[in-house]
Amino acid sequence: MNFTSLLFLPLYAMTALLYQRLESRARVLLLLAASWTFFLLESPGSGAILFFVTLVTYAAGLLLARSSGKMKTRRLLLTLVLVITLGLLGVFKYSGRFFLPAGISFYTFQALSYVIDVYRGDFPAERRFYRYALYLSFFPQVVAGPIERPKDLMGQLACKAQVTVGDFRVGGFLMLRGYAKKIMIADAIAPVSDALFADSTLTGPKVLAAAVLFGLQIYADFSGYSDIALGAARLLGIRLTENFKNPYLADGIRDFWRRWHITLSRWLREYVYIPLGGNRKGRLRTAANTLAVFALSGLWHGGGLHFLCWGLAHGVFVLIEDLTPKKVPGLSALRKAATFLLVSLLWVLFRAPSLGRALAMYAALLSGWGSALQTFAVWVSANRLTFVRLLPAVPLLLFLRREPSEGDTEPGMRVLWGGYALFAAVLIGLFMNLASGGAAPFIYFEF
Repeated sequence: MNFTSLLFLPLYAMTALLYQRLESRARVLLLLAASWTFFLLESPGSGAILFFVTLVTYAAGLLLARSSGKMKTRRLLLTLVLVITLGLLGVFKYSGRFFLPAGISFYTFQALSYVIDVYRGDFPAERRFYRYALYLSFFPQVVAGPIERPKDLMGQLACKAQVTVGDFRVGGFLMLRGYAKKIMIADAIAPVSDALFADSTLTGPKVLAAAVLFGLQIYADFSGYSDIALGAARLLGIRLTENFKNPYLADGIRDFWRRWHITLSRWLREYVYIPLGGNRKGRLRTAANTLAVFALSGLWHGGGLHFLCWGLAHGVFVLIEDLTPKKVPGLSALRKAATFLLVSLLWVLFRAPSLGRALAMYAALLSGWGSALQTFAVWVSANRLTFVRLLPAVPLLLFLRREPSEGDTEPGMRVLWGGYALFAAVLIGLFMNLASGGAAPFIYFEF
């Protein structure tokens, strides 16, 4: 279910309260029931696809466990699972003939993590179907991640851990921060960004504004979702993997990918880059492996040529970084600014509806700068309320960089008042969203 749905928080609160009063096995069954309820409320037509992937990969894990020592059988089983799951992903995501099932990109990769780890002997096959079904459908992260490895999540889904005061404080902070990012920043930027990308009169200032604003929007939207997911799980005593670490403070493209969508980068490194040979087979092979991984990252987001070019462009800049001299001390701020600008401009490839449109926007970058201030003043005059909503976006993102402190100590009064103020601001933003037709869908629901 969409975290911004009016039904989500009441249903989640009921689940969390009941969870505290149950024993471990009953907790597992409660979370499984809640997860499937939330999932079917979000996308009723997607349940059969998730169940099929769950059944196939669960059975594959058991068969791999029983065929220990029979390498030909194991390879055949792994190949068959890869063909079925990736084929299913390809048919629904890239053929254009069917609807896109909710979360299919995320739970497919998570299911493959399990099967590959069982095949390698890195993780034992899960024999309880309901536990494995919860691993793939766990409601905070099934639709848009984080993409969890079995060794990080499966054990926690025994639901034996007691929820501590620290879990409540950290989980509550993460959920509040996520809602603030989504409602106060991403949803405020969305209509402006959409209008700029649809504008037929392309100029340099408009293209740059579109690139930067969409970069801020997709970060606030996706990291906001991840924060809510981490917070909702933490309030149940379950710790999901951090998916973002201030990516716009990166001082290079490689560093950006250490901070952005961390679990996807980790998945591609562990299950694609390293099996291809990583950096162990010479420079040319390393470069080819790097480009292959970034191409797959682009295609994972969508089948359009512009997604492939977006992924490859990041890969090319990573290779260029590897060939350049080591970082010069004292230029950290300049490198960060240059990285932010480059990443923002590359978002044009990601957001544009086609490669042709993206190239047209790039071609317009050098035009229209003489009248930029006048155009901006006219826009502000015609969109005062929208401009007022945009103003706090960057300061709020900088403020929300802080991380919650671990432990069970009670928060001080300054922290409490800060939380109350942020909560009030989120409610105001939510009211403004409802007045204008509701919150925009999370961007990564499209992938």
